[in-house]
Amino acid sequence: MRRAERVVLMPILARGAHVHPRDGGCFAEVAAALTTHCWTDHPACIPPVLAQLARGVNDRTSAEARTALAPLIPWAINGPRPTTDLTADAAVISLLTGQIPAEVLRAPVPEPLLRRLDRRPRPRHVLDRAGWRRAARRLVRAQLRAVTATLDGPDRDARLRALLVGAIDATRAAVGLGPLPEPGAPPEAGEQLVPVIADLASVDEVLELRVDPVLEDWPDWLRDPWSRRLSEMEARTAPDGEERPDGPAAVAAVAGVGHGGG
Repeated sequence: MRRAERVVLMPILARGAHVHPRDGGCFAEVAAALTTHCWTDHPACIPPVLAQLARGVNDRTSAEARTALAPLIPWAINGPRPTTDLTADAAVISLLTGQIPAEVLRAPVPEPLLRRLDRRPRPRHVLDRAGWRRAARRLVRAQLRAVTATLDGPDRDARLRALLVGAIDATRAAVGLGPLPEPGAPPEAGEQLVPVIADLASVDEVLELRVDPVLEDWPDWLRDPWSRRLSEMEARTAPDGEERPDGPAAVAAVAGVGHGGG
């Protein structure tokens, strides 16, 4: 049974990280709630470089336009991958450095940074991989700063959205998927409230905040993209029977991908 006192209304999308969903949920926090039900803005269900870009776009987009990013969230979600797998991260970096055509603003990238990113880490070399990821984070920050420094108002919002859509498409292409479907839009601008169940749970003797979206009470423009993405993941099986990175096992791995409820 669902206890009414645990149901809270979460404003989406909100700027920054949040202690509790009643304070708001950003792009990454909503993704985490949909998949693992953990409350974090660094979810394992989104590739790290894409997650950093999504957080930056979320925070730099105006309050009026930010909620329109929410229908993109399901398409950014992937199954968990080994830390050595940089496929999705490299796809986003290729986009940001201009190797994948996209109608996005690209700032000049310092040559040393480009050289570092072109040099892929050696397999199982932890320090090499850490250095590559640091360079990737620098590139994401530089591109976001370029957008906010040169554009204002609706033009900035549109360019940030295009940057995020391009990055999501790049990660999808890296696993053999087509461009994301045209998402729906909220009926009105600004933050909107959606119900979630928030509760403290003991995980390995540590209390963690668990957030379970009450999806049956979410608006169609949010619920439908998630249902479509779940169906897409469930259908992803390689011709030889081997599951793809976002195949059925990934659906099971993003624990609690059920459709709401407590």
